[in-house]
This record gives sequence, structure tokens and C-alpha cells, in this order.
Amino acid sequence: MALAVLLALLALKVQSVGVDDDAATLERMYQREVYLQEQMTRMLLEIEQRNMEQSWVGVPALLFPLLDYWKLWFSMGLFFLLFWITWRSLRRNQRKEEEPEQQDQQVEEVEQEGQAEQAEQVEPVEEEGQESQEDEEDDEYFHDSVLTRYLTLHALAKLKGRARRCQLVEELMSDLLQSFRSIWSDSFFPVLQPAIGVGSAFEGWSPREEDTLYCLLVPMEAPRGHVFVVELGSEGELLARNSRIRVELVCTCVREQQPGGMLCFLHSPEDKLSQNQGTSLLHTLCTGSYLDVQRTATWFNLQVAGIWTATRRARAYNLRVLPSSRSCKLQLTKTSSREKLHVELLFGVQQGNSDIFLSSQNSEAGFTPSTTWPQSCAVAEKKIFEYAATNAGPSSSHKSCLRLFAHVLVGMGFSTYTIKTIVFYLLTTMPPETWQRRNFLGQLQNILQYLQNCLQKKRLDHFLLANSLVPKEVVLPQAFRAARPLNLFQHLEQDPDAHSQALSDCRELKDRLHRLLVFGR
Repeated sequence: MALAVLLALLALKVQSVGVDDDAATLERMYQREVYLQEQMTRMLLEIEQRNMEQSWVGVPALLFPLLDYWKLWFSMGLFFLLFWITWRSLRRNQRKEEEPEQQDQQVEEVEQEGQAEQAEQVEPVEEEGQESQEDEEDDEYFHDSVLTRYLTLHALAKLKGRARRCQLVEELMSDLLQSFRSIWSDSFFPVLQPAIGVGSAFEGWSPREEDTLYCLLVPMEAPRGHVFVVELGSEGELLARNSRIRVELVCTCVREQQPGGMLCFLHSPEDKLSQNQGTSLLHTLCTGSYLDVQRTATWFNLQVAGIWTATRRARAYNLRVLPSSRSCKLQLTKTSSREKLHVELLFGVQQGNSDIFLSSQNSEAGFTPSTTWPQSCAVAEKKIFEYAATNAGPSSSHKSCLRLFAHVLVGMGFSTYTIKTIVFYLLTTMPPETWQRRNFLGQLQNILQYLQNCLQKKRLDHFLLANSLVPKEVVLPQAFRAARPLNLFQHLEQDPDAHSQALSDCRELKDRLHRLLVFGR
């Protein structure tokens, strides 16, 4: 019992030892270790001597005296553990003094190599330099540990690997759509334009690469003799969920006089049209006068497998069309490695000359009518990230911040869109140097603090509406700039229980992020 008390006091002493007392502590521990080893040697000799004097039948009787020595074994294990911890602490301090530039060199190597696989071989590095004053005063548990540095490098390198995959997906879809246009160029179906990569994968922050869905928006233009008219649902509604695309016929009589000119759908007899020209879009992909999402998706899905065989990548990738009523979902399997890529093609019509589209995505409601084309800001949001990448430079780690949050938010009440909106505000209000890798932990803390402030005020405005901070590179409809702010946290004002739950979720989010950074899970 006395030995156990002595060990407890010694453990407390070791924990309180400063850097100046480390050498003396190690010396005392070493002397104690030598003493214990001598005692252990003496006991082992006694046991061996008894074994020689007694027969095998008497061995069980010898086991009971050994039980009395458990305290000694435990004590030795504790001493070895304390000795190892202290030694590691001294070695860590020594390496910090000798190699202050080690991390910068490893970051540079990751950038130069650009290989995602190398991120898993990067050795953890120690804390470099001084962290921002905000980190030191505001958030002790966000200390700059070896694991957090490793996570930063790992996230950055993973983003590079994903960027290469995005480029591959864009090339594959470009080949597909080019072949599609060539085959259907003389028809009266929608004219498909080059696809635009949107969503978390192409923005660079999707949380898990192994099950990433690469989403692309395929802009559509009206075929000859037709025009698309955008109807935004309720008058004055922004971010309209019930938008529709009306299809109208236009006069092409002048073209009839030209060689190879088309017949005018408005002024040509029906029998002449049916004999010499295909039917109009109104009779194929429309319900009434409105373009039908499901008919459009079905038309494309029925053609895509056959058209893929005519592309130059058909032998390298096998294409399989997956069930979908409002989009085209594809599974591309590389023939050489069986590696799979999952791609979703959404169809959209541009709203004027802006970066806002009416798309075939599902609305937030449970059921979306087939003639409904919800308004989408995906292209505009992607351009905000492109602006941030240009402004903040290649060493910005805002995408790594979003990727970590997206991983931590799984199963929580906050959406990734909430965090993305906060990042938009911070990207456009804080100096570019704030987003450098060396400030990675401070960036995470800034996002959490911004979220907490918004929850307390019960207000987080949509970034693209009535906001002068939107970069001029992002083209918005005039109605967006003249609109009133839209509060994404409006429901918290009306529901006190929801507000209390949101505050609790914010605390849980902070704890989860802490555990991920410190313990890796």
C-alpha cells in the first residue's frame, strides 16, 4: 500500500516538473529503475532456486506467492511509462529547436509532387512558429498538435487528387456531349451546351473521395424555330422553387427561302411539316406549353449508352446508366483497374445572361412536378470559390476547412450550406493572408465563432441576395441585387425549441471538431 501511495505522489511530481527539472527527474527515475531491477533479479533467483528444490507437483503452490508481487510489476510498468513520457517530451522540445522549418518543407513537397497518395506517407511534423494571438487567447484546445498539422497536409493533398479527377470527369463528359450534339444537330430537340462542374466535388471540398458524386450542369438552348421563356413562379419570388420553362414557336419563314432552310412551324401546313420535317419540341418533350423535366431526362437517358460507344474513351471506360427521373446518372468503370466514377448530369436553362439557372434538380419539397425547374445558384457559388482561389492564392486552405466541417457535420442539424455561406462571408471580408495554411486552426475557430454569433442573433443572410460583397465576377440578375435580405435562420426566430437545439448542436459541433483534430476521429 505504501508503495502505491509513493507511486501516486511520484506521478503527480512528474506531471508538475518543468523543463529545467527534467534532467534531475530523469536521474532520480533512473536510480529507482536500477533499484527495482535489482529487486526483481533477486526474486527471480529465489523462484528459480525453489523450482530446483521442489518437484513439479509443488509448482501450483509457488504461484500463490507470485500474486503478492503484482504491485511490484504494476509499479515497474508505471515507472517505465512515466520515464517514456518524459523522454518523449524532452525529445520533442529538442526537435522543435533544431528543425523549425520542417513543416514548410513538407508542405512544399506535397505541392510540388501533387500526388494524393503521397499525403498518406507524410510524416507528422511539429508545431512551427507562433500561432496567431487569437489562437493563444481564445481557444486552448485548438492547440497546434502533430495530428492537426498532418490533417492539414493530408486534406490539401487530397484536394489535389480530387482536382485531377474532376478534370478527367469533365473531359469524359465533354466527349459525350460533343458526340451527342453531332448526332442530334439537325433535330428539334434541346441543344446541349458544354457541361459545367458544380457542387462540392468541383468546388473542392467534398468530404469523402471514395463515394464522391461528380455533378455537372448541362445548359440547354432552344432548337431552331423555338424559344425558351423563363417563368419564375410567384411574382417577386426569389430562389423560386416553382419556376417553369415555357416553349414558344417563332416564325422562320425567311429561312425557308434559303437553301436547306427549315419550314416554319407557325405558318406551314401540318401535312407538309409531317412529310418533310420533324415534329416541334412542343410535341416531344413538353407537357402543354412547358418543357417537361422527366421527358427531357428520359430522352437523354435512352440515347446516352449508344452515343457513348462512338466516343474516343469508350474502350477505356464502360458506361452504365442508373435509374433517375430528373437527371442522368452514370457509372463509369475503368476497364483496366475497375475503378468507378459516379456522375450526375443535371439539365438547365440560363436565366438571362446571369450565372443563375433553372435546373432539373429536385426542389426541397417532397414532390416536384415534372414541369417544375427550381432556380439554382450552383454556378454562381462555384464562381465565388474561383474568385477566392485567385484572390487568396494557391496556398489558401479554405477548402480544407470546409472539407473538415462537412465530415464532422454528418448526422447533425446544420447543413453544409450553412457553413459554406459563412465561409463566403469570411472569404470576402477577411484579408487573403488570413486563409494561409499556417492559420488553419484560426480559420476553423473563425468559422465556429461566426456561426455562434449568427445563432445568438438568429440571423444568417443568404450570400447572393442584396449583398454588396458578392464579387463582380459573379453575374447575378438585377432582381437578386435589388432584393431584400433572406434570413436562412428565420425558423429560429419562430421556434424557441429549434433555437435551443441549434445552440446545443453548435456546442456538439465544436466538441466533434476537437476530437477529430486531437484524436483523429
